Amino acid sequence: MTHVPSANSRRKWWIAGLCAVAVLAAAFIASQQMLDEAASSIPSYPVQQGEFVISLQLKGGELEAVEAENIVAPRVRGQLKIVELFPEGEQVAVGDLLVQFEQTDFQKRVMDAEQQVESARADMEKTRATQQAEIVKLEADVQNQEANLRLAELQVERMVFEATVQKEEAQIEAHKAKLNYQQAVEKLASQQVVNNAEVRKRQLEIERNERELDKARKELASTTIKAEKPGLVVYGKVWKGERPEKVRVGDEIWGGVNVISLPDLSQMQVKTYVNEVEVDKLDTGQVALIKLDALPEPTFHGRIKSIASLGREKEGEKNVKVFDLVLAIEEEDARLKPGMTATAEIMVETIPPKPAAKPDSVQAEASAEVAAAAPLPLYIPLDAVFEKDGRALVYCLVDGQPEERAVTLGKKNEDFVIVEHGLAPDDRVALRDPTQAADPIGGMDATSEAPAPAMR
Repeated sequence: MTHVPSANSRRKWWIAGLCAVAVLAAAFIASQQMLDEAASSIPSYPVQQGEFVISLQLKGGELEAVEAENIVAPRVRGQLKIVELFPEGEQVAVGDLLVQFEQTDFQKRVMDAEQQVESARADMEKTRATQQAEIVKLEADVQNQEANLRLAELQVERMVFEATVQKEEAQIEAHKAKLNYQQAVEKLASQQVVNNAEVRKRQLEIERNERELDKARKELASTTIKAEKPGLVVYGKVWKGERPEKVRVGDEIWGGVNVISLPDLSQMQVKTYVNEVEVDKLDTGQVALIKLDALPEPTFHGRIKSIASLGREKEGEKNVKVFDLVLAIEEEDARLKPGMTATAEIMVETIPPKPAAKPDSVQAEASAEVAAAAPLPLYIPLDAVFEKDGRALVYCLVDGQPEERAVTLGKKNEDFVIVEHGLAPDDRVALRDPTQAADPIGGMDATSEAPAPAMR
């Protein structure tokens, strides 16, 4: 006998089917809502259109004056020890003590030199006295020989009427007396030459010792340095170990080292450096924006004044080469002090490039027209660009849903990159890969493999 379902049974099955459909519909609607919420939670950024600036950040710069009076350690024999310094950062007046070096060794040198001068002068006096006594003795001998010669000549005159033998004897004695007299005169003259040479030698010795004394006194005086003009005191730097540090009391330095500078604060500049891999991007004359690390505002303007031709090894980092460069600051500001650290942003390139207008108005108007006609680039954050299978792509939000798009990229700076093809000015791009789940739900890992972000 065939079983026929009752009306109540059919009604129950119908109601159960409707409930199942309702549950499935509710689950579908809930899943769509969850997807919409997930899509709306993706951070995004609107495509920008406008002037694109490529810049280079340079940190670790230090302010210094364009012109400054440098106070250097005196060039003396041996090292100098600093025992007193005028406080850095304070205004010095004319006559104030700037630097005092240890004087003990220099005072001893002065005393030794003074003794040498006194000894040389005493030797001179002794030599002169000895020579005077010798000259007196020789002059007496000359006079004595002259008297003997006169007597011998008188004897010859008396022998006119004497025998020939006696006359010859008298003449011989007269000749001998004349020879003795000439010898005495020559000996006196020779001694005077010797004495003059000896005196000159002693005089040169005195002069040499006097020069040493004068040098020692000047070196002693140079160990005390006083200000000859007013100004702000800035300490110089000396190498201590592997890096330069500012001088301080107790340092031992050599002559010629810059100890203190009195800068002209009306013209300031920044001395900084750039890594060797980026030095080719820079050129003299490029515009720079300069900010002091100690002050958030204001921003100062400047230009690259010079770039070193040779690189050097960066302090504390072996095998890292950097090139020094100097940025001239245009503004004059009392807050600009030597030694302050600064960060500079160098304007490397502007897209589209700004035409250089000449002074005449026609050229200026033409340049303005060219600038207005130049197409403005589109650019997006670097975080919005991803790489997949060797292609650069972005996720463009269309009606709230992410859509994958391949793009052609152009030049970039530290934060943004130009998009040459693939996006429109009114597009909006995701800043996170929407194909990658943010967090696992219910302990389950996301199974979709996301593309890796593009390398900057």
